[in-house]
Amino acid sequence: MNMEHIDQDVRKLKRVKISLLREPKFAIFSGVLMVGKTQVKDNVPTAYTNGRDEVYGRAWIRSCNEKELAFTVLHETMHKIKRDLTTWRSLFKKNRKLANKACDYVLNLMLVDLDPQEEFIAPPRRDGKLIVLIDRRFAGMHVKQVFDIL
Repeated sequence: MNMEHIDQDVRKLKRVKISLLREPKFAIFSGVLMVGKTQVKDNVPTAYTNGRDEVYGRAWIRSCNEKELAFTVLHETMHKIKRDLTTWRSLFKKNRKLANKACDYVLNLMLVDLDPQEEFIAPPRRDGKLIVLIDRRFAGMHVKQVFDIL
């Protein structure tokens, strides 16, 4: 793999994180944005966190524009802030995929509501269609409520 392309992916991710740190609208997240290790890997389809560290897929970084990548970074940051893996441990033990979806629905709505005009962050789309879990019927619900509906 070309090292120049790898460096571009890491630089793009760093640039997005720095832009989020500088934006007053997202300043509240700055402490958590700095917590943990951030990695870029080839074998990760999108991104994930273990509650502290973050891992981003190289192809995902390349497929996202900077607003979409900023949405992704804040999404993983919100998982950390809300301590989803700990708070909802019992749901993850019952059904890991469903619990993750429930968490994602809640977090993504929060992010959309933080920047509804998509000035700084935008939910990822491909061919004009959302590719992340967003459903207004879950507005105002917590993860357990969404999990039970799913």
